[in-house]
Amino acid sequence: MIILRLIESLEQRFLAAGIDNAKRVAEELLAHVLDCRPLEIYLGNETLPPEKLKELEPLTARIEGGEPLQYVIGHVDFWGLKIKCDSRALIPRPETELLVEEILSSTVWNNPFITLVEVGTGSGCIVLTLASQRPDADFKAIDLSAEALELAKENARSLGLEDKILWLNKSLLDDCAPESCDAVVANLPYIASNDWKTLSPGVRDYEPQSALDSGPTGMELIEALALQARYVLVPGGMLFLEFGYDQGDAVFNGLEKLGYLEIEIKHDLSGLDRIAIAKNP
Repeated sequence: MIILRLIESLEQRFLAAGIDNAKRVAEELLAHVLDCRPLEIYLGNETLPPEKLKELEPLTARIEGGEPLQYVIGHVDFWGLKIKCDSRALIPRPETELLVEEILSSTVWNNPFITLVEVGTGSGCIVLTLASQRPDADFKAIDLSAEALELAKENARSLGLEDKILWLNKSLLDDCAPESCDAVVANLPYIASNDWKTLSPGVRDYEPQSALDSGPTGMELIEALALQARYVLVPGGMLFLEFGYDQGDAVFNGLEKLGYLEIEIKHDLSGLDRIAIAKNP
């Protein structure tokens, strides 16, 4: 089948199924089947071989059924790294790349050797990116879900970073020693339970509820972590949080009440509150 006509056909099918960014999804799916980059599908062969067309159809049907593209093709590109993703953990979002950017450009690296702890590591995209960029640091990654932690380890193995990180299956910073780390990083569940019920089916029905739903207010886990981090961080240590677009004021006020200093709220690419940075006294 001719590539251009196939893309048009896939786009129409995805539009009819209510899929956002239908053409982009069609291009990325076809690129996965052809094992190339999306732009490269327009180069080289003008037709899709019958065996590839046969491979494409069941994947197309899964997307039409609402399953996220990233789960269908099994990976996502994050900060230049190929991160395996499946229903064991949340799909990494572009906004989280901004969190990584803020961490890498922060003053926490002014110390010659630091210990950084990521809480709620999920697929491992944050800690693995940091470990790839700062091999001189000591990294720990925590997740309450043993399944998510295993996915993160799989990603670490594929990237040659498994031995760079200590993996811990537990809740938040439970049992961490006082003043034992220089930085705490987290993109925790921050959606209120009632709001989780109204999420798009592609998110609500496929991504793990435990990675999205924080409880009645959506702030439960962020508040609990911020309190623990006051004791686990060294004096002058830094806390980095990603949160919901409408939680900026609540996060700022909560950190201020706990005594954090130099609190900053950073925006995402849409200009919405998304990241908090604070210093332990």
